[in-house]
Amino acid sequence: MQEKIFEELFENYLQKRLSEVEEQKLMELIRNGEYDDFIKEKIHVMLKENTGSEVMGNEESAYILRCILSEPNTNREVIRLEPEKRNRKKVLRVIFAAASIIALIAIGNSLFFKQKTSIATPVMKQPVIAENTSVDFSGKQLIHLPDGSTVLLNDNSSLKYDQNSFNNKTREVTLTGEAFFDIKRNETKPFIVHTGKVQTKVLGTAFNINTHNSSNNIEVTVTRGKVQVGDDQKIYGIITPNEQIKVNKNTLSFEQNKITASIVTEWKSNYLILDDINMEEAVALISQKYKVQISLANEKIKNCRITASFLNDEDLDHVLKVISSVIETEYRYNKAGTIILDGKGCE
Repeated sequence: MQEKIFEELFENYLQKRLSEVEEQKLMELIRNGEYDDFIKEKIHVMLKENTGSEVMGNEESAYILRCILSEPNTNREVIRLEPEKRNRKKVLRVIFAAASIIALIAIGNSLFFKQKTSIATPVMKQPVIAENTSVDFSGKQLIHLPDGSTVLLNDNSSLKYDQNSFNNKTREVTLTGEAFFDIKRNETKPFIVHTGKVQTKVLGTAFNINTHNSSNNIEVTVTRGKVQVGDDQKIYGIITPNEQIKVNKNTLSFEQNKITASIVTEWKSNYLILDDINMEEAVALISQKYKVQISLANEKIKNCRITASFLNDEDLDHVLKVISSVIETEYRYNKAGTIILDGKGCE
């Protein structure tokens, strides 16, 4: 069963369909060393497809695999390597082709390659820590901020903050696009979202900001708590749940209206976020999203905790396979169509 899970995770990785938790699971299986032959065969196949000929033997492919998997034992972080351009040297072409089909291990921003010739420069996926200490995120994802707040970033959006100043006197971020904020309350350190000239200021609340719309407005909508919207010169207003302030990006004219917040945040319903919750809560969320009944054969399964984000309209079986692999359970359908989760559970 474990072999099938590995092969499925690996194939989904090649198609860029893995969630964060799936990537972590795949890396764990790779590091166990049980699937080296499978990986080497994939390297051979990919190289043959890319070059049209066999460019290495078993010894060379084994060497490449050792290069990719070599690492110290601490501070592990999963990244991907995607070469920006094709190197003319055969050895580097081989390393790039091999590296592009599996996850790599890095220490901080350094990639350890025990290679024979030269060093390939890695391209790290978000977040990226630049020299100016800015931490940047882009694309749909769930972001955990240092203060314990979370941000669900929508597609074609970005968020950044300065890691040196964040959570000192204030907690400030800059948003482009759309995001849903769930801010941990801290009355001594206001949370401020910058969107152009507009500033959204809160102490602890939940709200949505959208700068992507046809009317050239910045829309701030509250689902919980109070939110203050304004700029450097004045405060436009303070809004509470089911209220929205629209600000014109160019003229800074604004209007405040009553609105149904759940309609504004409907885009979140396409995502399934299991953010360090127990399986009883997870089952409820999965059942609600996919309109199915799920039963736990062992009450101890409720005690297991799960962290996973499914942001690409994954089907139900995909979600169940990932969860089963993480908490070591199996699932099946009974005659009535109910899904049964079975396993040893957690203490």
